[in-house]
Amino acid sequence: MRTMSRRLSALLGVPLVLLGCRTVPPSQNLASEPAPSAAVALPPLPAACGVSAADAASRADEPAGDAVAVFDTAWTIIRRTHWDTTYNGVNWLALRDTLRPRAAAARTRGELRLVLSDMLSRLRQSHFSIIPQESADATGTGSGAGAPGRAGGDQPGWLGFDTRLIDGAMVVTQVDTGGPAWTAGVRTGWVLQAVGGCPTAARVARLPVSLEPRRRALMASQMLNRSLAGSTGDTTRLTFADARDATKDLTLVQQTFPGSIAKFGNLPPMPAQLEWSRVRQDGRTVGVIRFNVWMPVLSPAFDAAMDSLRSSDAIVIDVRGNLGGVGGMSMGIAGHFLDTSVAIGVMTQRTSNLRFVANPRRVNGRNQTVKPFAGPLAIVVDPLSASTTEIFAGGLQLLKRATIFGSQSAGQALPSVPERLPNGDILYHAIADFVGPTGKPVEGEGVIPDRVVPLTRPELVKGRDAALEAALRWAAQQATRPIVP
Repeated sequence: MRTMSRRLSALLGVPLVLLGCRTVPPSQNLASEPAPSAAVALPPLPAACGVSAADAASRADEPAGDAVAVFDTAWTIIRRTHWDTTYNGVNWLALRDTLRPRAAAARTRGELRLVLSDMLSRLRQSHFSIIPQESADATGTGSGAGAPGRAGGDQPGWLGFDTRLIDGAMVVTQVDTGGPAWTAGVRTGWVLQAVGGCPTAARVARLPVSLEPRRRALMASQMLNRSLAGSTGDTTRLTFADARDATKDLTLVQQTFPGSIAKFGNLPPMPAQLEWSRVRQDGRTVGVIRFNVWMPVLSPAFDAAMDSLRSSDAIVIDVRGNLGGVGGMSMGIAGHFLDTSVAIGVMTQRTSNLRFVANPRRVNGRNQTVKPFAGPLAIVVDPLSASTTEIFAGGLQLLKRATIFGSQSAGQALPSVPERLPNGDILYHAIADFVGPTGKPVEGEGVIPDRVVPLTRPELVKGRDAALEAALRWAAQQATRPIVP
């Protein structure tokens, strides 16, 4: 399996339920922390951290332009489209009067973005953010970061490993065989201690101590991913602690990302990849499908995977690290596993509702009549599983069609759209509430696994993926077809 969530998180940094949820109390909502003002002092980064690739390409220091017009546009869009006319308890008119003078005083794009982010954070809901124009308008053909050791490649880079925040450290959770990290000897369970000489612990220390663990894990991954982003041919210096905590200094050359680049509306380009395999488990054949984003470019690949795996005794879908995407795709994918047109959830806007009804698959890719897969289905999630991923996994769980493994998901599942502001930045904002098929909110609590199997460093050092292994064992045990030698 290839590591795929890192590049998407680096480019976008927000969970996705596009165009297609229940509002939760601020104490439960994990989506948004108050945006820091210029007066908030963060722990300083060591000199070795320098300027990040993202900062190097930023236009934050450019003049703000007509900042009031930008602020008024963003404020009006939220006032017009938010599904809750109480704005989750925020006096939206009074907030405009409070923040508009700050917007008028903004001298740079960066200062204006802080004001806008502050406004959005007051809602304390997911899927509200400002995406810089330079990110939204990227072509997807490279980072353009000008990183040290840059070899001039113009394709998104790939280092071939993934990490998660475990017990305060960024632990390697997956390494792709044949990728740069694997070739250099990196293995699961190693701790990534520094990137380009900048300690990862220093980056994590800049996160607010009050962050809920899932939110902290997501933000830590996003910070790290930005520092790892590069283009084909770039060299990246990394420091690891290996399985015995010995220091390993490595320089990796980024390879071309082994997947497609998807572009959706005003959002930044997103790497997209789906992989599938057959695994023998306890005498059974279990199909395993993994994909990193809900983008239409992957729909044919999922259909092809299901055509190939239809004879399997069971299916496991691994959507750890999948931040979401086009919400409507969840209906088509769910149709591979449901034999009736049942809703996996309901999207509620200010004046209308939309039921997310599964579309049972009756024909395969060769136009042959088939039935939806009826065997055991397991889905593996983690705190970086968000948005459309949660709609899909939570809906099938509540319909008792799937058993969930892993760790509690992000709890960020509000249908949303991107809209261009007058200065070119993108206002990414939720337009609806979403509840599961039983009326249970997805926002906030997220998807709680039926079998909680967190990743631990000792297991990873042994080369074990405990969550996936648990899902495979369960799937094989639940299979009822005769065992085929």
